[in-house]
Order: sequence, then structure tokens, then C-alpha cells
Amino acid sequence: MPKKPSKKNLPPSSGGPAEAFSRHTGIDPDKINHWLEIVRAQDRLDSEAVLHQLQTRVKDLSDVLDHIGAYVFIKDLQGRYTYANRLARELLNRSLEEILGRDDSHFFSADTVADIYRHDREVLQHGKTISDEERLIPNGRGEMRVYWTVKMPLHDDKGNIRGLCGISTDITDRIRMEEALRANQTLLATVLDNIRACIYMKAPDGRYLYANQALGELLQRHPASLIGLRDENLFTIEASVHFRHLDAQAMASGSKVEGMETFRLGDGRDRFYWSVKMPLFSENGTMYAMLGMSTDITERKHLEDELLRLATTDDLTRLSNRRHFLEQAESTLSRSRRYNEPLSLLMCDIDLFKHINDTFGHAVGDRALCRVADIIRSSLRDTDLAGRIGGEEFAILLVQTPPEQAHDVAERLRQAIESAPLVQDGGSQVNLTISIGIASPAYPVETLATLLQHADQALYAAKREGRNRVCQA
Repeated sequence: MPKKPSKKNLPPSSGGPAEAFSRHTGIDPDKINHWLEIVRAQDRLDSEAVLHQLQTRVKDLSDVLDHIGAYVFIKDLQGRYTYANRLARELLNRSLEEILGRDDSHFFSADTVADIYRHDREVLQHGKTISDEERLIPNGRGEMRVYWTVKMPLHDDKGNIRGLCGISTDITDRIRMEEALRANQTLLATVLDNIRACIYMKAPDGRYLYANQALGELLQRHPASLIGLRDENLFTIEASVHFRHLDAQAMASGSKVEGMETFRLGDGRDRFYWSVKMPLFSENGTMYAMLGMSTDITERKHLEDELLRLATTDDLTRLSNRRHFLEQAESTLSRSRRYNEPLSLLMCDIDLFKHINDTFGHAVGDRALCRVADIIRSSLRDTDLAGRIGGEEFAILLVQTPPEQAHDVAERLRQAIESAPLVQDGGSQVNLTISIGIASPAYPVETLATLLQHADQALYAAKREGRNRVCQA
């Protein structure tokens, strides 16, 4: 039986060729035509299978594009739509049939179409792939939306541009959030830069992450130039160590700390700041920075110091006033009693002070008080206490000083004052002398009141014995 001819060797389905093929092969022409019909039927089945497979793949691709969360579209060389996925159809508010074959002028307001055409031309005429923002107002909606769009050329088998494919993502909400964030950041920066306090943020290693305008002005540098630097790059070593102490407290405790910080300017003036510092934590609990706010309290500190001086110091002699001296003496006596340390109290009174005032005037009397105060101040140790507790009466508390040593101190003081007369403008002198009474506590029953009483009694004895002398209780 003759072999069935292959598709390649079969003649056309014309009667003539079949008969001619039959003459050459001896096969019945009807069989040849029958075989041809079988082959053609198989070709039709193969083509239908390929077409079905292609349609299935196109549908799968279309289903995927309808669910990717982006606007996907294809246009021809004239800018007419040849494809639009589900989101694109919803944006245009049209069915696919209503979209295909139409350009953007049917779907968007005239003032936004120009941008679309400009981008399309870049792709269709120059073969460029572009990525850019497009601000569009779909017809009938009136609301401008912002899209991040990527457009790329499509080519035929010969490499010629036949259209473009675009993928757009709606970034309107993100843009609005970014604009709101920028507005808030600008507002916050404006507020922080107009606060006179120094506000800053440091990394755990001490590097500055942020500095406001006030800190920049203090250091005479642009705030941005401080980023990445540490305190030791900006301040003296002493100040840097001081600042790190409070920083370390905040970071170690994990909570807000506050305290006074001091540093010296280049001109030698000290500045005082009240600083509040707190650690900042990420969502996982890791500390990533420390926020600080330091307020200049220099003027307030000077005012407080002045108020304290006025409250504790005799304005004329600059020694402690009566109240402050007694407060300090009470505390010192208590400590000496606790540790059983020797202590001596000296009561001093300028001799014939009323006579000086009446004879030479109150101005000379004030000079006499100041002269005695200066000599007392220069004769004492830093640990001793001295104060003006009455008109011409002074008190001195000598710590860790037994009675015999106190007597020597008092005698040197008496001699120093006796050797320092006041000189008048005309060259005449006003002689000064003092009488001194000494008392030492008898622990543990001695109180400050009784100690003062005993020293007063010794002072009165010195007065009775002729003044300008030292007497001991």
C-alpha cells in the first residue's frame, strides 16, 4: 500500500495537480484529495488551538493588569487608546469600547491635556522612556490628581515605533502628605528658630543631628555646619566634659533630666544655661538620639546672685550681715560639735566710734568701718566666718581653732588695725583701735546664743580694762 504523503509533499487541492500527482505516483486522485482535506482540517485545528492558547494568555495578562493597582494603557502613533486596564477605565469613567480609538482630549480637561501630549511626543517621536509627574483633571470630576507616570515606546518586528505603553500610579495622597509634612517641618523650624533657647538633638555618640538658629548664633556658626560635630569640636574641654555629664545622665536613666550648665565665652565671660535633656526611642525601644533644650539664664543667675548678696551681705563693708552670719555660725557650730572640733568666736568693737562720727562726720565713720572690715577679711582663712552684726560691731568665727590660737589671731588683728589709721585729705590722721572678746564652746551643752553671750562678756571686759585690748572668757 502506498505511503500517506506528508504535508510538505502534497500538491495543491486542484483537480489538475492531484491528477498529475496521481499519474506520477499511481495513487487514486480521490484518495489524494481526501488526504488533502484531512491535512487542511488538521491545520485548521492547530490554528484554532494556537489562537485559543493566545486568547487565554491575553485574558490572563489582562486579568493580571486589572489587579496590579496601577493605571496601564497603550496608545497608537496618533495617541489613540488601544488598551486600558480596569483602573484606567475607572479613571476615564468609560467602558473599554468607549475608550478604544479615542485620544485624551475626550477624557481630560484642556489645560491638562497639553502635558500628556508633550510626554507622548517625547516617546512616540524620539523613542525616549520618560518618568515624570502628570497632574490631571478627568472630565466631570473637577479634582486634580497627581500621577507618577512611566511611558515607553513599543516597536514592531522591524524596530519601528508603533505606539507607547504607559503605567501610572496615583501619588496624590502621598504628595499631599509630603506637602503637609514640609509645611509642618517649615512651621516647626520657624518656631524653633525663633525660640531663644538653644534646641538640639544628639546621636548616642554625641554627634549633633540638629541645631536651631539660637545655638548657631551662640557659636557664631550656621546651624547646618554643626551637624556631625561633637561638643569637643565646639567648646573647651572643661565645658565639653560638663555637658557630657548631663547627657550621660539622660541616656543612662532613659528619662528626662535637667540642671544648670556653664561654659565660658571667648571673651572670658561665663554663660549659665538651664538645660532639659531627654532620650528619644524608636518603636522597637532602641534609643536613637537625645533631645536637649538649653535656656540662657545668665541674667537671671546674676540677678539671683545679686539678690542673695543683698540678702546676706552688709552693703557697706561687704561682710556677711547679722542674719547670714548667725545662720552660718549655727551650722558651723553644729558641725564642730558633731566632730568635737575646737572653735573660737571673736566679738570686735571699734573703740570710740561715736566720737569718730561726731568729730569727723559719718563719711569718715563709714571709712573706718570699711577699713576694719578689709583688715578682718585679709586676716582670715577661707574657712573662717566674719560679719558685721551691729553698728560698729563685728563677729569672727574661727573654725578648728582652740582658745590659745584664737588669742594670737585676735592680737594680730588688733595690732593691724592700730597700725592702719585713716588719713584725711589735709594729711591729718584718724587713729583706729578695737577691743576684742574671745569665747570657745564647752561641748556638748554650748549653744550659739550662750557662745555669743560669753564673747560679749569678754568684749565688755576689754572695754572696761581700757579698750584696744583682747580679753578671753
